Amino acid sequence: MDIEQQFFLGEVGLARFPEVLPQVKHPLIVTRGTVKERYLSSVVSAFKLQDYEVFSGFEPCPTLAQVQSCSLDVVSKCDALIAIGGGSAMDCAKAIKHEMLEHLKASGADAATLEQWGALPLVTVATTFGSGSEVTPFAVIYTEKGKISLGSPELTPNVCFSVAEFGLSVPQSQRAAAACDCLCQGIEAYWATQGNEYSGALALTCIKQCVNFMRAAVLEQDLGAQEVMAQASLLSGRAISISRTTAAHALSYYFTQYHGIAHGHAVALIMRSLFALNYAAIENGRMLLLTLGLHSSAEFKPWLEQLMRDLGLRSSFADFSLPESELDKAVASVNLQRLANNPAPLTAEQLRSLLC
Repeated sequence: MDIEQQFFLGEVGLARFPEVLPQVKHPLIVTRGTVKERYLSSVVSAFKLQDYEVFSGFEPCPTLAQVQSCSLDVVSKCDALIAIGGGSAMDCAKAIKHEMLEHLKASGADAATLEQWGALPLVTVATTFGSGSEVTPFAVIYTEKGKISLGSPELTPNVCFSVAEFGLSVPQSQRAAAACDCLCQGIEAYWATQGNEYSGALALTCIKQCVNFMRAAVLEQDLGAQEVMAQASLLSGRAISISRTTAAHALSYYFTQYHGIAHGHAVALIMRSLFALNYAAIENGRMLLLTLGLHSSAEFKPWLEQLMRDLGLRSSFADFSLPESELDKAVASVNLQRLANNPAPLTAEQLRSLLC
């Protein structure tokens, strides 16, 4: 299934919804918390929606049980899914669509019905800018046993609205973690073995925008800088949709699920030491250094640690005082076979060395 995507930037872009998706009359809107309180009515008004359902029964890092608490009977009566918020809302909306498709398959639905539901419009309204989830066909949900990664063309958002104005009210710590996620995901997209020339070009542009604007977006709440970070997030998502992620992401999820370290923050903590290992294994690494404004791979770790401190984030795992046993469990949670996309082959011992 080849899904055409459309992107709109800024609050003014929301008014394009009735023109782009005139057939949507009764969507399910997935949103929660302060995002729901602050922006649901604005989005509904801009989209000119008269009739809709809202699902808010999920938390950050949504679980399979929370996704399954959304009634499929309600979903079956809706003609679109709209996620408003950050990665958690988008992951939840994608997982709801996945659950509906799996239910239909298990019920013996015919090909026409599956195609119809596979084409159900998925709309994202991004209020944080980092993971690129607003444009990717991927989602992550959690169970007691760990994370479940979802990915299929049907989960690709059709229309994305990136609203920088909404992001200005997000807490600084959340903006900082999202910005770090955007930067690190750009780096991962550049060096991933599944990447290509196009994803590499998207990644370099993303990295350059992050380096030049993330401090102003996070620390000064500068709208212009936030708009650039919204664009960087789109680039990050588009790049990673081609290249997939590497070791920094694979190792990060344990810390988010079990220790509450924001996803982008956890990724950056791992990226500090991973950079030198992977840099030695890639071609044209010089272009990556130039884009980062560095002269050698040895400069990256202190540079990133200082950036994290500047943004108000703790800059090492030692700052969290995690037991050694928890660091060992994090390594054990990674499927080493799934690290084939990382440019440098990594052993469990090398992964453990990243958690300093």
